[in-house]
Amino acid sequence: MGERTQRGRVADFLHRLIKEELDTLISTTIGTVLTCFSIIAFMVPYKFASGGVTGVALITNYLWGLSPVWVITVGNALLLLWGWHYLSLRFALWTLYVTILTSLVLPVVEMFQYPVIQEPLLAAILGGIIGGIGYGMLFRVDASSGGMDVVSAAARKRWGADIGTMSLYINLVILLASFVAVSLEEILFGALMLYVETLTIDNVVHSFHRRTQALIISGRAPEIKNYIMTDLERTATLIPAKGAYRDTPLEMLLVILPRRQVASLKRYIASLDPTAFVIFSEVSEVVGEGFKSWLRA
Repeated sequence: MGERTQRGRVADFLHRLIKEELDTLISTTIGTVLTCFSIIAFMVPYKFASGGVTGVALITNYLWGLSPVWVITVGNALLLLWGWHYLSLRFALWTLYVTILTSLVLPVVEMFQYPVIQEPLLAAILGGIIGGIGYGMLFRVDASSGGMDVVSAAARKRWGADIGTMSLYINLVILLASFVAVSLEEILFGALMLYVETLTIDNVVHSFHRRTQALIISGRAPEIKNYIMTDLERTATLIPAKGAYRDTPLEMLLVILPRRQVASLKRYIASLDPTAFVIFSEVSEVVGEGFKSWLRA
């Protein structure tokens, strides 16, 4: 009986683990493929400079024709080994997965020929967007591609260093070091690609968690509450309030909705109470039951 109970607990744990980490597996896999594609299709052919371990791999490729896969794989592995003790177990394991997957995907991506974009500016922008989507998919599930992400995370825990500032300085040094292999123009195009990549990462990370907050002031709050809970299958918070003009007590409704449900709520309120006062605002992230788990916050 005790053995069956133990097996049941193990099965429940594995079931929860698979359910919680399946999204991470899908996101890290797709993200890694996109970042590899960005490197091979948009950096190497145009000799763009870059930052981090990728930047070092590109310098060795431009100087000696060495495939980026070797430097990226070995560099990420060494940095992950160095910073392992300073990282959370989950972050370290997913970074290890991404590092191994990168070493497998890069040689495959290198096997294909890609159309050449005659205008390098367009190549830098497109490469930045694709790479940014890939890295954003990694960051949104608390994983990374390794490299300078590991250095920054370890430095923050060991010395209390600021991640953003440290990453900026490291990338600047590597970009400047690219002078030994590429021209100033190619360095500037690489810097532009990194900038576009950063903007795209921010949009990808936040777009998955963005919601709309509605603050509803209406004399028919009970009906609106029922509509939210039954038709939209959401919950709401009732806030006691008092109107300043009429000095009468009333209830306000505070509700957080996915953006796709906002139009339905607007139509219902307009048909039920055209005198209602509603404030809509965008929120970048919501943590709690029904939204993002505290485990991923």
